Amino acid sequence: MNNSFQNTPMLSSKILSSLVLALGLSLYSSSLLHAASPKVLPQFHVQDQWNLGGKGGWGFLVLDTPANRLYIPRTDRVMVVDTGTGKLLGEVGGMKNIREIALDDSGKFGYVTDPTDGSSGFVRVFDRSNFNVVASVPTGAVPNAIVFDPSSKSIFAFNSHSHTATMIDAATNQVTATIPLAGRPGSAIGDGAGAIFVTLPASGEIARIDVAARKVSATWQLTPCTGPNGLAIDSIRHQLFTACEDHKLVSVSTDTGEVVAIGDAPQNAGDIDFDAQHNLLFVADATGTLSIFRRDSLLKYSRVQQVKTQPGARTMVVDHKVAKAYLVTSKFGQNTGAVSEELQYRPTPIPGTFSVIIVGR
Repeated sequence: MNNSFQNTPMLSSKILSSLVLALGLSLYSSSLLHAASPKVLPQFHVQDQWNLGGKGGWGFLVLDTPANRLYIPRTDRVMVVDTGTGKLLGEVGGMKNIREIALDDSGKFGYVTDPTDGSSGFVRVFDRSNFNVVASVPTGAVPNAIVFDPSSKSIFAFNSHSHTATMIDAATNQVTATIPLAGRPGSAIGDGAGAIFVTLPASGEIARIDVAARKVSATWQLTPCTGPNGLAIDSIRHQLFTACEDHKLVSVSTDTGEVVAIGDAPQNAGDIDFDAQHNLLFVADATGTLSIFRRDSLLKYSRVQQVKTQPGARTMVVDHKVAKAYLVTSKFGQNTGAVSEELQYRPTPIPGTFSVIIVGR
């Protein structure tokens, strides 16, 4: 009996330790299950709208995320906006009819395509520290899309009328090659590793340029996609994305050119951007709707939301770090000046109403 009495605390201690261990394992398993459960993220919505005003149209947007800057082409100048405050930091002037912008990877220079009046074309090089134009490099006729390739430290300007790409050494601002294309180039994008892709809308194709070889290395027919408009890329998983005139979204392999339909594109689709970090595909359209698709697998995409923005907001860029979209538009009216009948009834931006719309969650 004495022995039983002495062993009782020991037995109780063992039982208590087992209970504590079991409870601990239960809590640990619960925490693992909780951690593995998908988080319910808030819905995308219009977070803010910055009225910047000013005259003129606008071109494709570029973000300098580390510097918190948004670059906006505005016909004869580039507006530079602080994305933290929505305030205009300044403008890059000295241009005539600009289209698109590319930024180098040093944080020092920006590059703008300027077709002028169509008789000559230039890439205008500007200093991002003081917004001064420091060089003008001649290109082919009517340069439009432009891409900076970090692997070669080169700029590629795509010339709409001469059906060529002008390759420029960013260190010297000298033309190093003129690459012929099979048709009028549309949108262009690079993978950052020596390949650049450009749409050829009239023939429904995408051409791949080998930067090191300075030539087109492949051309892919995009059937069933016709009239590809806009390009986005996931360089890690080797996928291009484009919207088609027949209202389809397609994925294109950057290795083989294999085309897969992944969803329906809105009518009058504008810019398209893919956020690989959050597996989200953004498509803006002229009606003022931003469609957001989630990648469920490499070839399966689900439209998860449509956000109402403002009519005309089809020009867009996405901050991939925070899944935030910046769109631009203005209010529109009829042209009352001495213009042709066609221009008189075409919607015309009302001066002073240009703004940036921010969509996030």
